[in-house]
Amino acid sequence: MILKREHIKQAVDAIGKRRPEIAYTLNIMLGKGRIDVPCASEASEEKRPYFLFSGRKAFVNKYQFFNDGTAPVEQALLLFYGEMAQKRALLHQEPEGTPGKHASQTDTAGLSLVIDYEIDRAAADLNHRIALARQKGGETEGSPRVDLLTHRLQRLEMIRSVDTLDEGFRHASDDPPTLFRGVIGDETKAMFMSFPFTRNSLMQSARLNLDYFHIRFLLNCLITGTEKLLFAGVAGEALQGLIFLELLTKPFYQSLEVKYIATRGGLPEGSGIRSMKGTGTFIMASTWMLWKSRFPNVKELSLDSEIEAERFYSSIGFHRRGLYRCVLTSPEGRLLTSITAMSAFSKKRYPSITHSLCNRVAGQVKLLRRRKTMNGKRSTAREFLKIAIHPAGSDLLARTTVRLLMKNRSRIPEGEALFALAKAFGRTATQSGHGGDSMPVAVVTDRRYRNHLQGIAHLENYRRIKAVEDVLSHRCLDGHWFGIAPRLAEIYELTWVHTPEYVAKVANTSGKKLSAFDFDTQTTEESWATARLAAGGLFSLLDAIMSGMARRGFAFIRPPGHHALPSRSMGFCIFNNVALGARYLKHRYGVSKLMIIDIDAHHGNGTQEVFYDTDEVLFVSIHESGSFPGTGRVEETGRGKGEGYTINIPLGKGSRARDIGRALYFMAGPVAQAYEPEMILVSFGFDLFIHDRLAGMKVTPNGYAILTALLLEMAERLAGGRIAFVMEGGYSIDGIRKCGLEVMKEVCNVSSVSREKVDNIRKSDLRSLAGLKTVINTHKKYWEVLQ
Repeated sequence: MILKREHIKQAVDAIGKRRPEIAYTLNIMLGKGRIDVPCASEASEEKRPYFLFSGRKAFVNKYQFFNDGTAPVEQALLLFYGEMAQKRALLHQEPEGTPGKHASQTDTAGLSLVIDYEIDRAAADLNHRIALARQKGGETEGSPRVDLLTHRLQRLEMIRSVDTLDEGFRHASDDPPTLFRGVIGDETKAMFMSFPFTRNSLMQSARLNLDYFHIRFLLNCLITGTEKLLFAGVAGEALQGLIFLELLTKPFYQSLEVKYIATRGGLPEGSGIRSMKGTGTFIMASTWMLWKSRFPNVKELSLDSEIEAERFYSSIGFHRRGLYRCVLTSPEGRLLTSITAMSAFSKKRYPSITHSLCNRVAGQVKLLRRRKTMNGKRSTAREFLKIAIHPAGSDLLARTTVRLLMKNRSRIPEGEALFALAKAFGRTATQSGHGGDSMPVAVVTDRRYRNHLQGIAHLENYRRIKAVEDVLSHRCLDGHWFGIAPRLAEIYELTWVHTPEYVAKVANTSGKKLSAFDFDTQTTEESWATARLAAGGLFSLLDAIMSGMARRGFAFIRPPGHHALPSRSMGFCIFNNVALGARYLKHRYGVSKLMIIDIDAHHGNGTQEVFYDTDEVLFVSIHESGSFPGTGRVEETGRGKGEGYTINIPLGKGSRARDIGRALYFMAGPVAQAYEPEMILVSFGFDLFIHDRLAGMKVTPNGYAILTALLLEMAERLAGGRIAFVMEGGYSIDGIRKCGLEVMKEVCNVSSVSREKVDNIRKSDLRSLAGLKTVINTHKKYWEVLQ
């Protein structure tokens, strides 16, 4: 492509609309031949189009020129004009100064002129949009559209007004936040982030002049609201590359398209700009992780590949679809190893990324089994497996890898060496047992819990405690737990959750043969004392955990509590034990961030109401949709300070352990990771049992063990292992006995459930979980980890 004089004239005229004084000088220079185009023979010697500015070659990016017309010519003219004007000013101030001394200042002046010119242009565009919005829609100040455009205009003015160059990529790890980290070049730390619109970042972008990413394009992203899909790869405080994405949506199909990507490595020889090896792979790896972590409905990553880049994209897993279209579903080669390393050393764990990597293990092992696999592919497969078993990485990925290495140990040449490395990393131990806490488990139970509703025919009766006693007496649990004596909760402690009037009302039932609060909830002579003992028993358990006597425990108490409201009883519940436990932790130990997970066939409406307007408790309820008491809809998310801190996950009738486990792993786990609770309380109902009389769920005893394993792992990873289970519902005595034993085996670290069964839940494909996706879509505006 060769530039013509009319192209330069068009660019000068465009400049004249905003900077007539500059255009005047440029027109004189163009007329005198000081700005000119080279002859055809000279132009053909260069791979890049250029024009001459006072004898210097002013290169124009051909991709930018092809896509955006004279915009890159305008910017080249302004760059050289700004340098020329600054050089003259400096020579006038300091005639004896050397050209080298002035070089950095003239370079900065040219870049600043380009940025100010483009900001003026973008601001004029925004002002025009604001005027149109007011004119066409009758919109005024305060309308959403006008406010949005005004905010963008303010951002432009802020960029213009900041003179210092000490912001931008230097502090980009804080604002905007770094999304992913990795290494490029000679182990240089690299960051992937949303493009930070600062003067520094725009200066660096203008200096690099990467394909497609001229300043006008970047500012257009800002003023049109597409800046959220513009990302930067940064290393050593310097911009290394840029990528712009586009979300393509069709009926039953979504694709994330790489619209533009450019790195320093793509700059032509002689540009004088040093590139770092591996930048392109790092940016593509980050984009893949962005896809998997923030766009769960997207089927594939796509791009239009140029012929010269086809080999690179093919080597990392893209395959051709049509003449130029390339799509990526599963990463390969260096891209796969880069993703695995970035995931291993990421502060956040994304289940969708771990699931995808687990699915790649078998293929890499298969490559090593083929004796004729080329050395390059063998090397990357080995590297992937080494990273997969690294101690910093995902336990699930390590277990999946070790399991397949054990099966193929004798069939791959590298088998023994890889297995020895896994052993050195301590990864082979994860194939048996469940790790976790070796300390004895604290348990609260007492025969006095039988006294509530004594002599009354009721589903919530004393035989539930008798079933618990049978569980705790099982010989496989001998020596693995110790008893904690419960105490009576003080009246003032009960008023942390309940109104004094309601507490007095319950107290007045003491000694009375039968009192009824509602159709479901009654008391007898000892119910007042038993209800106080239930709340106090949980307090005693929490004391044991907070004092370090144990890190986990189970309060087998009754009456249950999660339906109890501040001013009345409900659904067999007198006092809300778990809510009182949360308040006890706050008042007694100063715990300010607590998570309550309610796993019961019936929604914990009482607990939800207590904490609905606070962020001190993250409340997650997994329950049967449409069951008693009729609350717990997805759209119930909290209010005020508590908005987003109530998460309801209603599941359909007949749901099994795998459905509840997926809710724990894909929803509760990531949110808990972001929330960082100091402790986890679990309202634990046994009415999910397949034969329970008051519910329609289908969880087996083995399923209860799987759920318990997931909860314990969450506590180990996020709350220092501190977790307290509190018994809620469960109205099949046989179910409490069978499920309770499997639960206690897990809590006491007496291995019972296959780790592979737990891992199968983690490997579920989130795209097929329609009900859970509704919950995620509702809450992703509150929790970045769900984006």
